[in-house]
Amino acid sequence: MGGHETVQLEPFAEVAGGNYRLGYRTVGVSDCVSAIEVPIQMVEQTVLARASLTMRISPDGTIISRMLWSLAADTPPDSPIVVESLDVLVRRAVNMENLRMEEATISDLNTLLQRLECSISLVKDAIGQITSEPIIPV
Repeated sequence: MGGHETVQLEPFAEVAGGNYRLGYRTVGVSDCVSAIEVPIQMVEQTVLARASLTMRISPDGTIISRMLWSLAADTPPDSPIVVESLDVLVRRAVNMENLRMEEATISDLNTLLQRLECSISLVKDAIGQITSEPIIPV
């Protein structure tokens, strides 16, 4: 009767050069109904400003990292937990290709070694404390 045609739209996001291109297209065709382009750097800075990375190490040497978002209602959910063992991270850090790319020096590696040796001492102290304490039944 009225001659009105309903057009179904779908959102899209794509990288276009140094910009994110966001908008709506007609479903089933590539016709763009509306779009804006926002510099990639601006989007990424805004996203990262609302997030923080937390890391912890478990008693067995597993490194657990997680991206936390601000408490605003419109933020994405927390990212999944990433788990890596300490030895895997060290192995990756001292890989010859990584050392070359990072332009690592002997001084850098000596600092890493000192920190690892300090960590070993802390773990040994913790083991000593646990084994010297009386066992209390639960």
